[in-house]
Amino acid sequence: MTALNYDNLAGEYARHRRAYPGMVEHIVEHATIGPDSTVLEVGCGTANHVTGVQRATGARCFGVDPSREMLDIAATQPATLDLRQGTAEELDFPPETFDLVLSVDMIHYVREPRRYFARAFELLKPGGYLMTATDSEWAIRNRTPMAQYFPGTVDVELARFHPIPALADALADVGFVEPFEQDFESEYEVSDAKRFEDKSFSSLHLISDEEFASGLARLRADLAAGPITGILRSTALWGRRPA
Repeated sequence: MTALNYDNLAGEYARHRRAYPGMVEHIVEHATIGPDSTVLEVGCGTANHVTGVQRATGARCFGVDPSREMLDIAATQPATLDLRQGTAEELDFPPETFDLVLSVDMIHYVREPRRYFARAFELLKPGGYLMTATDSEWAIRNRTPMAQYFPGTVDVELARFHPIPALADALADVGFVEPFEQDFESEYEVSDAKRFEDKSFSSLHLISDEEFASGLARLRADLAAGPITGILRSTALWGRRPA
């Protein structure tokens, strides 16, 4: 399997990735975030979600990511963010710093989610929330249009994504309470193949060149007849540190 260098992918992510529709509003409401809150996004990438939270609430917001290039782009966001280079497993903050620790499309890169959850638990204030957004097995198998044109990405993703029930168990193991899941789904129009050509989806770097070329050719042929519908899906998994 090809190793991914996210410094090299930062430009494509910035061009094609946006916050999931409705997710920022959901985060702010469920965690009751306001101007006196302190928020950390782990694996923030180009910081779309934590930027949305900061702009919506005025909270003090931090972002951590291992990629320097991702953080350089995040620094251009229209928000006041404290951005630091680091990993989910080695978060360098004092205990009980944050009201919310969140991550979006990050947890599948963490080999031992329980270790990350335990560290996040320490960093949360009593009563604080953890939210991690990820994909269920069903969502991976039914990605539209990804699974139709690049079916090899399904097995690739199932091999690296943690099952949501296993993540929920890990949250409970380290002490989180009030488990809660919220599914997100929204349609978008695919009018050209640019985001696929640019491989702005990391799984496209993990299939063979032959499958990528074949799928891209079929996608371009279908797009020649007009736009097709894409569907974004994600599940937000929540836990709360007891007060």
